[in-house]
Amino acid sequence: MLRVRLHGRGGQGIKTASQILGSAAFLAGHQAQDFPLYGAERRGAPIVAFARIDDAPILERGPIAIPDLLLIGDDTLLEDPQVAPACGADEWTTIFINTEQEALKLKDRLSLPGLPVVCSLGPLTRKHLGDPRILSVSLAAAGGRLSGRVSLDHLNEAIDIELGALGLDRQTLKKNQDLAAEVFAALSPAVFEERQEKPLVAGQLKVLEQQEVAQAAPLITATGNMQERKTGNWRVQHPVIDYGECNNCLICYARCPEGVIAADAEGKPVIDYDHCKGCLICAQECPRHAIRTLWERESHEQR
Repeated sequence: MLRVRLHGRGGQGIKTASQILGSAAFLAGHQAQDFPLYGAERRGAPIVAFARIDDAPILERGPIAIPDLLLIGDDTLLEDPQVAPACGADEWTTIFINTEQEALKLKDRLSLPGLPVVCSLGPLTRKHLGDPRILSVSLAAAGGRLSGRVSLDHLNEAIDIELGALGLDRQTLKKNQDLAAEVFAALSPAVFEERQEKPLVAGQLKVLEQQEVAQAAPLITATGNMQERKTGNWRVQHPVIDYGECNNCLICYARCPEGVIAADAEGKPVIDYDHCKGCLICAQECPRHAIRTLWERESHEQR
């Protein structure tokens, strides 16, 4: 069985990438399973999706802890301890990273178990679709090519099915298929060694006892702790206040929908980057244009 795990951010098409990969594997004659895992997160929040491909019926369910193929669509997640996209990868895992960074430097800096396969999908996606952030097809194409189990024809058919169901016209579908072909040509199939797997054995049937509602229902009685959830890792851009231009009008404070801008002792606005989600409404509302926006990859020292 080939177990695939995909990491990215909400809005990048990670769920759709797993669907395209699963459909392509099914069209190639394999058993396939694909599904995402996320909650109420918004665009930009880290999400994960999974796919399983096998020639025999797939009896496993649930998230994949030890992937054979790991597809990381956003390299800004690599050093995020909450996401930990490389968690569970071992010497038998093929790791693909959408990045402009060098593979050897990534392996050494992140202590990866093996040399990752790297390819910058952004320029290819921008070339064909006009937006480097749409990774559904390019990441699915990378996974399909590395898996060695689907052909470009099967991938194109899966693109027709999955993206056609979203209402995309024929011209847009053709652009996505051209993108898939270029990603397919840029990579080579990986070699996957057979893992020693324990056979699945059915456990003893357990009869669940009826409990009191207070114990059985999903009731939350604890004090709220949302402050402890560092939502700053959801963003791809962040605002930076130029205090030389700022006149302390605090319109940014009033307009921030998350309440992460406060006034310091001198009345200057201060941004809580641990919880700022990068919506950039403050930059849009600032009458003096004293708030710049930087990509998250840029040095935090520029804030």
